[in-house]
Amino acid sequence: MKESEILQTLFGREALPEDDCHFIPPKTLVTTDSLVEGTHFLHKWSSPKILAEKLIEVNVSDIAASGGVPNICFLNLGLSDHSKQKAWVHEFSKTLQKRLKSYGIKLVGGDTFYSKNTHLTLTVFGSTEYPWFRTGGEDGDTLYLTGAIGDSELGLTALQTQKKGKIWEKAKSKHLTPKSRLRLVPLLQNFKIHACMDLTDGLLQDTEKLAKASSGFLEIQVEKIPHSLLAKKHLGWDGILRSGEELEFLLLTKDNLPSQIDGTKVTPIGKFQKAKGNKKPKSRVNFMLDGKIYKPQGLGFSHF
Repeated sequence: MKESEILQTLFGREALPEDDCHFIPPKTLVTTDSLVEGTHFLHKWSSPKILAEKLIEVNVSDIAASGGVPNICFLNLGLSDHSKQKAWVHEFSKTLQKRLKSYGIKLVGGDTFYSKNTHLTLTVFGSTEYPWFRTGGEDGDTLYLTGAIGDSELGLTALQTQKKGKIWEKAKSKHLTPKSRLRLVPLLQNFKIHACMDLTDGLLQDTEKLAKASSGFLEIQVEKIPHSLLAKKHLGWDGILRSGEELEFLLLTKDNLPSQIDGTKVTPIGKFQKAKGNKKPKSRVNFMLDGKIYKPQGLGFSHF
């Protein structure tokens, strides 16, 4: 079964959730995410330190993309023969505590169990006075992207092909330990953000989700997308557009955002239009390159 079919089976006739965070009025956010050995990581690439950092960052990113600040969390720890060893647990725990403390997050509970493969799940609660949803896009909004993309996909390729040297280390780091954009949230709250999400499944998949959630269409100018020059050289535009786990923000707003916020590049890359009528389109996103429609090959990573 496809992921969408599995989710529809679980939720039945109810509408599927559009956001990674669930908002509980008046101001509570909750999200959960997992890292599973063999699916999301390999021990030969990811140390306990790397895994602790990434587990926290991907969850904090969800809270941040909903306009919130994290405060408490629950940890489910499935340990294998490899990860139940004392040295592994100590390194993971030390890094986890340090990174949680840096974000002001308190670990309040969870579960531990034996697993054939290492299975790490974090559930994070946060708070916000002004939540952002993917559903709020308005006709005529500009689509903004924070930072630059492409290095995560390049980093995965470098790990798979065992590339060595300094030029590859930044890309490997981006893939293994991406960082959330949480520090931008209070600054972005000064603007009227209509919709937001973080970039986890790649621009190809995530822009489709954003456009669908906001019941509209996106036209994206490929040449305006900030990207890694090294990724462009080795992966081309298709690889850049597929690059997942970047943890950058996709934002819809009518406000003119500054080109940099707290030292982070913020770039307008497209426009959003509300859908008219009931016709369901094959695609909600058009990528334009040099004035022509650009059709990337492949969508990137999919669980099923």
